[in-house]
Amino acid sequence: MRDHTGRGARPRRLTAVALVVVAVFGLTGCGSLAFWDSPPPPGEGFEQADGGLPGPDSTRPMIPYEVDLRGVADIDEVEDRMLENGRLFRLQEDPPASILALQRRIDADLENFDDILRSRGYYAATMDARIDREATPVRVVIDITPGPRYRVGSFDITYAGGFIPPGAPVSIADLELEEGTPAIADDVLDQVAALPGELQRRGFPFARVADSRHVVNHDDRQLRTEVTLDTGPLASFGPLSVSGLTRVEEEYLHRLAPWVEGEQWDEEKVEAYRTALLGTGLFRSLQVGHPDDLGPDGRLPVEVEALEARHRTVGAGVRFSSDIGFGAKAYWEHRNLFGQDEDLRLSLTLSQLQQEVAANFQKPAWLRPDQTLVASVIGNIEDTDAYERTGATASVGIQRQFNELWRGGARVSLEFAKLKEREQEETTVGLIGFPVNVIRDSTDDRLNPTEGSVFAATLTPFAGASDTQALLFARAEASASAYWAPFDSDRLVLAARGATGTIVGEDLFDVPADKRFYAGGGGSVRGYQYQLLGPLDRFGDPTGGLSVIEANFEARIKVTDSIGIVPFIDGGQVFEARYPDFSEDILWAAGLGFRYYTGIGPLRLDVAVPLNARDDVDDAYQFYLSIGQAF
Repeated sequence: MRDHTGRGARPRRLTAVALVVVAVFGLTGCGSLAFWDSPPPPGEGFEQADGGLPGPDSTRPMIPYEVDLRGVADIDEVEDRMLENGRLFRLQEDPPASILALQRRIDADLENFDDILRSRGYYAATMDARIDREATPVRVVIDITPGPRYRVGSFDITYAGGFIPPGAPVSIADLELEEGTPAIADDVLDQVAALPGELQRRGFPFARVADSRHVVNHDDRQLRTEVTLDTGPLASFGPLSVSGLTRVEEEYLHRLAPWVEGEQWDEEKVEAYRTALLGTGLFRSLQVGHPDDLGPDGRLPVEVEALEARHRTVGAGVRFSSDIGFGAKAYWEHRNLFGQDEDLRLSLTLSQLQQEVAANFQKPAWLRPDQTLVASVIGNIEDTDAYERTGATASVGIQRQFNELWRGGARVSLEFAKLKEREQEETTVGLIGFPVNVIRDSTDDRLNPTEGSVFAATLTPFAGASDTQALLFARAEASASAYWAPFDSDRLVLAARGATGTIVGEDLFDVPADKRFYAGGGGSVRGYQYQLLGPLDRFGDPTGGLSVIEANFEARIKVTDSIGIVPFIDGGQVFEARYPDFSEDILWAAGLGFRYYTGIGPLRLDVAVPLNARDDVDDAYQFYLSIGQAF
């Protein structure tokens, strides 16, 4: 950046970040940045010049040293960047051969540190360095006075040819950059780099930065920016062509395109299309682009080059917990059944408490691009302390993506089951259900989230009959989880989850046993046996309830990149009342988990101990082994 003091002050060096951007702009032809600067000192960038790297003669003398960096500890990011980029720190384990060589490292770092300070808005910093030769080891002391922080001034945007597209940015008021904020080089340059994208969303696919100029004025301590944009020609969407397909039908890719041929070009729609294609999982690699020139009719074709991935998958998994024993699951999946991304998954689940066979089908882009047809058929046998069930369920419905975060759906389900509770006669139940659900998901990884949150809610009205009576009730449940990494890495992730539910319309024992709420176990409140929280009958078996609450708290700590520990606290309770009755004790458990992180998700071992265990009911501990985080 050019310095203007108004009194002929000596120009100073541009920030390292700005130099990189200059190089990028120059290579891509997107524009240029006009800066003025003095040349670098001779030999800068070549450590060999100071003899600091070990040579073939290992007997040569060395000058071990320590560094005392002062004056920048309270400036955000500056000290860390200096410690990371400074030669004095990076080469400290390779001492130089002489004091002169050490001085060369110091001189190079003073230039580097000045760049770092300027990149954060400190354009009037002063630095002093000295070597204490009497110290053992030699001590390098660097005193830095940052000076005042400069601010963003004007940001003027002009257009080559004088044509300003409707709604295009013309000043700082149209940017995500406010006048008077600190003059951080990255923020300013990011705004410059984003300007062509604003035009590309308004029909100008070849928009570019023709020129840019940044001026630092020391009189008012402001950074002023001038940018010239070249819009290029206005374009509309041309024909879509696809190459490389083998089993995927081209018509399906045309149907996913969020534009109509002939409408005004919008780069945002092209990017959304690329994201949608990648999200199908059908392709190993994918390129979405356009030619370098418009067609004679002013239309710009869209070109897709695809390499398909394998569409069939076979998988299996196992789990073990001390309360329900071993469990195993195997599945076969075809992700392109009829050539248009239809997904069919057949699965088999076996455990000591449950045996289940299921078929799930999905047809994306059904009737509209953001809508999926879903259907399933499930047959299962359950034998738990609460009830015995043999039944089958079939459902069909739609799932729709409302926006980037929200999705929801509705189904119709039909199920028949034979149910038996202790001391009760077996009954046959037939129900028709209308489940409606919404989900908001902002997490960064569904298998191992480190930030974001998930909210899910489901309401299912049921109508039907048992052997003895007609049934009409509704079951509502909601859960929310949040994840926060307080530091810049995922070494520590704090996670919390809460869930609640209620059933209205029928009394407790009129509601079929498999539709009541239960809690306890590895997917609920660890430390208590499966389904064992809440009211019990005279034999000590769970009866279920009309309402439930659960809470989970974890601190996921990575000891290494692949090994982690997770202290956690879980709590919950099931209530006979329709709504949670907080006069009853909430049952809590604490534990410690161990994680081994793999490419398919973490392997999980959790050991939990009840904190307020019930006499003659709860065991001293429970442990769980499975794949994936607890929530």
